[in-house]
Amino acid sequence: MSYTLDDIKALRAKTSAGMGLCKEALESAGGDMQKAVEYINSKSDVVSRLRNLTGAKIGLCKLALEDAGNDFEKAVAIINERGWNDPVGNDTSEKVEGMIDAYVHGLDKRLMSVVEVACKTDFVARNDEFKSFVHEVALQVAAMKPQYVSKDQVPQEKKDELKELFARELKEEGKPENMWDKISEGKFAKFYSEHCLLEQKWFKDESKTIQSLLDENIQKLGEPLTIRRIMIWELGK
Repeated sequence: MSYTLDDIKALRAKTSAGMGLCKEALESAGGDMQKAVEYINSKSDVVSRLRNLTGAKIGLCKLALEDAGNDFEKAVAIINERGWNDPVGNDTSEKVEGMIDAYVHGLDKRLMSVVEVACKTDFVARNDEFKSFVHEVALQVAAMKPQYVSKDQVPQEKKDELKELFARELKEEGKPENMWDKISEGKFAKFYSEHCLLEQKWFKDESKTIQSLLDENIQKLGEPLTIRRIMIWELGK
């Protein structure tokens, strides 16, 4: 393989394309970053990706691309410099679009999951593919029971508690103290992958995480999507 995970992440940062498309582009380009960017531009809508990344209106994205000579990174910089960026969740003057979905699990109906996913427009909120994605999220929450949407939502108190726990475990196991931070990073990653929705593997296809599934649907639907809230309700708990 002529590219690394860091290359995929760097390409995603450059283009706002999904992880799957970035991997495909690097494979096609033999690891050449510039050729990979050109591949992505040939396979997907640059304006939509600009909108996904910045939240700027379509017309402003087109104007930024023209002023940037069709250079994606320069267009992002122009949008940010001119204050055209408008990420989901930051504009309190507009009504939030999206939907809430609930899934009641099993014949005994003892567990229910509820999720809220936001988008930018009512056009997407009414889209069947968007509705299908939201339902998949509800199924994932019921199946895997995450406590948080993302690792950013894990309270600092919980992180401090885990750090102390990991330190005690490593001390008891006799691990060298100079290795504790590195080993703890792996333990934190495992905790996030089990308890944070976006870090979890999709129970229907473990080659994907919910974050990558979200990215795919952002790419497909052409506007930002945000999983805002999740809830699990179990009978008697």
